[in-house]
Amino acid sequence: MMEKEYIENLKEKFREFENKKDKIIELGVKLNRTSKSIIYSVIRGDIKSANEYMAEMDKYKEEMDKIVREEPRLYNNALISYQEYAEAKIFYNFILNNRIPKNDELNVDEYSYIMGLMDFVGELYRKSIEEMLKNNLEFAEKAREIIYEIYKKMLYMEFKNYDIRRKVDYVGDIYNLLTDKIFMRKISRE
Repeated sequence: MMEKEYIENLKEKFREFENKKDKIIELGVKLNRTSKSIIYSVIRGDIKSANEYMAEMDKYKEEMDKIVREEPRLYNNALISYQEYAEAKIFYNFILNNRIPKNDELNVDEYSYIMGLMDFVGELYRKSIEEMLKNNLEFAEKAREIIYEIYKKMLYMEFKNYDIRRKVDYVGDIYNLLTDKIFMRKISRE
């Protein structure tokens, strides 16, 4: 019926796939941790550490990309990590270079980029709170403008995907929270 050699070949193919999947998961955990380290280093103003983490994160992403190119069925296993990567890169570039890079500059797909961009808003909110604690209300006001701009553009996109629509609502909530914090800070100065 079924030749042993054929079954062995199938078994080997499945093991190869499972090993690649395990490697994607392992790299994803490392990339996710590193992306958070970049963000927290930037928030603290420790750019030297952020740069070191950035090189490490880029290495993990390159390895993940290679595996996904070899085995496209593993893209979904890499998706969250690609979003985390985009978020960290966007945050880093915004804080250090005052710009938001595009998805092709980051070498991520549009979905990962949009999700990462909207998660960036949460980190920008955290950085704004840190800056307001240092009496840097100007930073928070600038961040509020950027968040509102992102919110408007995301609304314009009219996403049908539920997860993306939830993220758009999240951006709107962050905008309102930051507006409240800025208002409270201003009236407490008077």
